[in-house]
Amino acid sequence: MSTRRPLFLAAALVFWAWSAKAESKVGARPVPATRSKTTSPVGPPPGRGRTTVGKPTHVAATRTPRVRNPTVELFQVNRKETLILRLKDDKGRPVKGLQRRFDQFSRCHYTNVVHPMNPRLVKMLYEVGKHWPGKRIEVFSGYRHPNVAKNPHSPHMQGLACDFRVNGIANTELRDYLRKTFERVGVGYYPNSSFVHLDARKDRSAFWIDYSGPGERAMYSAAPDEDLKSGRSERFKPEKIDPSWATQDEEKEEPTGSEAAPSEAPRVPEQSPSGGGTEDRAGSGAGSP
Repeated sequence: MSTRRPLFLAAALVFWAWSAKAESKVGARPVPATRSKTTSPVGPPPGRGRTTVGKPTHVAATRTPRVRNPTVELFQVNRKETLILRLKDDKGRPVKGLQRRFDQFSRCHYTNVVHPMNPRLVKMLYEVGKHWPGKRIEVFSGYRHPNVAKNPHSPHMQGLACDFRVNGIANTELRDYLRKTFERVGVGYYPNSSFVHLDARKDRSAFWIDYSGPGERAMYSAAPDEDLKSGRSERFKPEKIDPSWATQDEEKEEPTGSEAAPSEAPRVPEQSPSGGGTEDRAGSGAGSP
């Protein structure tokens, strides 16, 4: 028994030393990090100062509300007067006194005489203004008194016509719009002037080109549609007779014998087509039939 106890104690000490050494090795091993199924992002949550990257958010575009009955501005070039044109109010009711104000606005700028204007002409001018929103309609001539309308058949004398342009819009574009949009109208194009003519008619529509300039006698094209197709309406410039030519001939002595007249006399501008009628164009407002 005396010999067995020391052996047992020695074995116990060896086992204890081995166990302590093994535990020290196991404690030195790195412990693997455990991953969670859900990882929270670093930083503040979305909506609190943190910008998140993802699908773009579609924001509904703000649309400008369409005015049901917009206003159209008319400006009389000769008298520097303005008329705000609107056929109906916000509730769709006809604007009171509109026709009377338009008649006053369209009075003859030569004689200041007021004449009733055609209601359909008012509506067509309003449609022109709506077609080019924000563009001012500049009127040169509305009603024309018989004393100044040298064409006895001029629709201006009956309150049926208006000479105008749209500010910022080419007269060629205005001309084409009037012809395509309205029925039973007369459209006159004046490539050497500043406006387009429009009148209301009871029968079929008509179109003409007048190559004369302000203050000149009318010079109508014999084939206006052909001139548009060929481009002549934009290229043709009528020759003008120098008024000093006649004065110089009167001052000079009449040639005799071998002193003949000039080999080529000044050309006379082409005449207006038959049945078209002519009219002296006085300034900017008397240029249409």
